[in-house]
Amino acid sequence: MSSETTDDSVITADINYLLNDLDDAGATLEFWSEDERRSTMVNAAGLRVPIRNARAARETFSLDTNGFVLVEHASQIKSFDLIQLHPLVDQHYAHEMGELLKASTGADLVVVISAGKKRYGEREKEKISTLHNAKPARYPHADNTDESILNLLRMVSGAVATKEYPRWAAYNMWRATSGPPQDIPLAVCDARSISAHDEVVVTAVTEEQSGDIRHDTTGYHFSENHQWWFYKDMTQEEVLIFKAHDSDPHTPSRVPHSAFDDPSCPAGVPTRSSIETRAFAFFR
Repeated sequence: MSSETTDDSVITADINYLLNDLDDAGATLEFWSEDERRSTMVNAAGLRVPIRNARAARETFSLDTNGFVLVEHASQIKSFDLIQLHPLVDQHYAHEMGELLKASTGADLVVVISAGKKRYGEREKEKISTLHNAKPARYPHADNTDESILNLLRMVSGAVATKEYPRWAAYNMWRATSGPPQDIPLAVCDARSISAHDEVVVTAVTEEQSGDIRHDTTGYHFSENHQWWFYKDMTQEEVLIFKAHDSDPHTPSRVPHSAFDDPSCPAGVPTRSSIETRAFAFFR
């Protein structure tokens, strides 16, 4: 599990782990993205942990070993700001990301769930106010549980996975759309370092005009075994791909991830903007 790094390849930063399992009523914990005052999830703000710069590590990362990998990809999208605003741009970017995931995983079929979700650092108040759930998530989490990913799979692809493809997996593709350095990078936790005992179900609640949208996610308690990594100074021509689920029990399933403030980032830089795309991959 050890990795060879130099001293300057490790920073110490806050990861806001969960403090609780269940609320007083015994119900599943909730995180309200648009009104955090209603959240029953409680975080341990200010828990400082080492986060290693994966660029400086003498280690090769892979989706089927660590659960994450950084790949190069130059998008043809002229302005990432148009995503979620222009349907044709969404369609084009979804196609790009589908082809990237197929090439990166060797999948026989890729189904993109959504073209892209933009997020901005909290200083971009005007942009955040025009989009739902646009702030970075500042606690370690995975986007699904074993049950909720199956529900999503049935909604997206029906019975295709069980009838034609013996293995399927879900992935997140994350791109920093602001130039380096990023004040709020994304940290990912090596899937080999987590345990099922670290996990807690957290229901994410997003307020939409048509009503609340609820989806079960996975939150994490602190463990000294966790190994956190990030890619310092990501460019727009790089995409961080990480696992959200895998039906193959011999490979990593989900990867905890969290936004964090990089204390080594110079003051006064534009705050981080990013876009993420989620997709299913199917394997014969």
